[in-house]
Amino acid sequence: MSLKTNEKDLIAKEGYPFIAGFGLSAAVCGALKCKYTSIAFATAAAYSCFFFRNPKRNMPALKNGLVSAADGRVVFAGKAFERFFLKKEVDRISVFMSLFDVHINRAPVDGFVVDSVYNKGKFLPANVEKASLDNEQSAILIETLSKKKVVVVQIAGLVARRIATYPKPGDYVKKGDIIGLIRFGSRVDIYVDADIEWTVVLNEKVKAKESLIGVLK
Repeated sequence: MSLKTNEKDLIAKEGYPFIAGFGLSAAVCGALKCKYTSIAFATAAAYSCFFFRNPKRNMPALKNGLVSAADGRVVFAGKAFERFFLKKEVDRISVFMSLFDVHINRAPVDGFVVDSVYNKGKFLPANVEKASLDNEQSAILIETLSKKKVVVVQIAGLVARRIATYPKPGDYVKKGDIIGLIRFGSRVDIYVDADIEWTVVLNEKVKAKESLIGVLK
């Protein structure tokens, strides 16, 4: 992925083509006196700025805590089979991002990225369980210094058509670091191969980096 958003960016760099494209179209239509079409493009440009926003976040100070990797609503918390790396049933939490949530994703723990995989698939609604198996997704395996394994899976949704994942195998990520984003409605699953106490419940709203979602025992 050629574009990479960092903490200093107010808007994710992946959003620049959308903002510029819609903005230019609005200007051209305005010059041609196509009032309503110009307004539609201007609205799309404004929404793109909103969608790709990168708000500043404060992280809770808890050494063994996991922070949310995504903004949105918790749609699953329990045991599930992790198929890419762990190949077994472990604890999983899933956060669904609506079209109005921030879509920048962050690392839930400190650790080395051991492996990664991209799976091209379908575009089912991301808030349904079948999306974990069928949808386009990108996954990374993070190993903490204490050898605990955490898998972060970015899952494309009904409208999403592109997943950006920044870390590569061998990279070290810090808790709360920006690791990528998903365009236009999606979900993030976190699998934990360790003894963990979840601190969130179903339907709870969480924020990436800012919300504590679990504590490693």
